[in-house]
Amino acid sequence: MTINSESDTVHRPVRSRAEVFDAAEMREFLDTAYGVRLRLREKRRRSGPLKHDRTDIGPVIFDEVSLPGELAASPDPLNKVVAVWTAEGKVSGQCGGLTGAATPGEVTLLSQPDLPYFVQSDDVHTTTVLLDPSLVAGVASGRAGQQRALVRFSSFRPVDYAAARLWKDTVEYVKNCVLAQDDAATPLVLGHCSRLLAAVTIATFPNTMAPDPAPCDRTDTGPALLRRAIAYMEANAGNDIALADIATAVHVTPRAVQYMFRRHLDTTPLQYLRRMRLDYAHRDLLTAERPDQTVTQIAARWGFLHTGRFAVLYRQTYGQSPHETLRG
Repeated sequence: MTINSESDTVHRPVRSRAEVFDAAEMREFLDTAYGVRLRLREKRRRSGPLKHDRTDIGPVIFDEVSLPGELAASPDPLNKVVAVWTAEGKVSGQCGGLTGAATPGEVTLLSQPDLPYFVQSDDVHTTTVLLDPSLVAGVASGRAGQQRALVRFSSFRPVDYAAARLWKDTVEYVKNCVLAQDDAATPLVLGHCSRLLAAVTIATFPNTMAPDPAPCDRTDTGPALLRRAIAYMEANAGNDIALADIATAVHVTPRAVQYMFRRHLDTTPLQYLRRMRLDYAHRDLLTAERPDQTVTQIAARWGFLHTGRFAVLYRQTYGQSPHETLRG
């Protein structure tokens, strides 16, 4: 159950659940679960077990944790962006001169990803979201290959109430809607959701990450480069690719790719990729054998999680519902 891997590859949800009563076993379990020494100390005991439910999709991990009693810990760096949403009790963290705290209904960060920190909890039940720093850095910069980029937060508190509300709504949507549907939890969908969570976290907590401007961002790029970008997208339409991957494949900046698609095709790269995937979904519906395949399965295969929105887009494009195509 260690989470200190540098891999940021999405995978099908891996779920685990544990209840631990013995204090020594609890310390050992948490050290193993988080892959570092937590140096957990009890300041006040309370009867009841540690409850730990985890859903792991690779670059993002969701932990539902109930910790009885008053506890303190001085963990080694987790190498994760750790955001905590408290349902009961109180949790606080101190790291690098910054402090974050959350009482019921509040969210906070606890540390910088690469620094040791100090954390205290008092009879808490939390939803904890752990994000791979390379995912956060890649989303913030718009560039691929950010595995060792420095993610540094200037405050552990949300910028305002609205940002905190959006963060909680996004976490609830991914955890309770997306991950609850095994058929819909495809690598494409999970990749979209991982980047969405990273983007919302960047917007919620003040930080120093920003795209580096490049002088060639608005350099005109000819159709040959455009054809290379489209060829890469066609070859990887079934994979979880982002704007940064397209830019890396054709050796220009993400802004240059956006400018190229806007100038020559009057669209964005990701809108073009979505239409491409819609076309592949259309082909699968035409050739599918019922009842082995459903509209929901085919839509999710090509990154369309919300079947209703997929149906609207499909009808606008092909003049009939996806169910009509499948039946036909």
